[in-house]
Amino acid sequence: QWIRRGLQAEGCAWFILGLGSNILASDIGFAGAVIKTSRLGPQKMEEIDSGRLRTGAGGAISSLLRRASSSGWGGLEFLAGIPGSVGGVVRMNAGTHLGEAKDAIVKVEAYDLNGADADLGLTYEDKDLNFCYRGNQFLPEGAVVTAAEWKFNPESPEAVRARIAETLARRKVTQPIDYPSCGSVFKNPGPTAGDEGLRSAWQVVDRLGLRGHRMGDAEISAKHPNFIINHGAAQAADVHALIQLVKTRARTELGIELHEEVRFIGSFASS
Repeated sequence: QWIRRGLQAEGCAWFILGLGSNILASDIGFAGAVIKTSRLGPQKMEEIDSGRLRTGAGGAISSLLRRASSSGWGGLEFLAGIPGSVGGVVRMNAGTHLGEAKDAIVKVEAYDLNGADADLGLTYEDKDLNFCYRGNQFLPEGAVVTAAEWKFNPESPEAVRARIAETLARRKVTQPIDYPSCGSVFKNPGPTAGDEGLRSAWQVVDRLGLRGHRMGDAEISAKHPNFIINHGAAQAADVHALIQLVKTRARTELGIELHEEVRFIGSFASS
């Protein structure tokens, strides 16, 4: 509660930060407080019932998958390759081609930094868990996810490890993981009025002929054009400019409105 009271007393802007994936921070910084969830409390991961486990929100998805591999927690392989924290995955309903967080989450606990003293702890389960594509419709804007419960399939650790390894190997082949990036940039547009055949964001960027397009040291990946990679000295402004270029050309040339999956921290020049 002291964090909430301090923020309210100072009246400053604040941002909840997990492990920093899918984040683009301004070159001039952020005029406010950044709350790092990994420092808010214990990040235990424990089996609480047959086929059900509980995790702290600040823990890494990679740590969850290592525990799944050793404990035989099957059904979580769709998380393989997601670099974020549990809390970030919950808030944005993160996923891969194998599934989304909503497929396995059965309960979410949160703390409302904007709430009144008598109504700070929040719990959601069953019908309250209203997820949408790369987002949710149940957490208030000021809510910090503190814990999540997941369903899993009890299996042999060997089987779970094999599926996770297979998924990670596929990611290495298809995504530019050897370079730093801010993660997957755009949400998939799905069926669109502009072109019914372009259902994935990478297909839109590819159709625009922007694979390998650079601004400074920032490049739209030739390997997977829904990633913008850093060749060493890229500025956030360069990455932002490439994002705006893609959005503008997609709108004017294809009639497709792309929306970012990446979140911005701080101020950027308007498009």
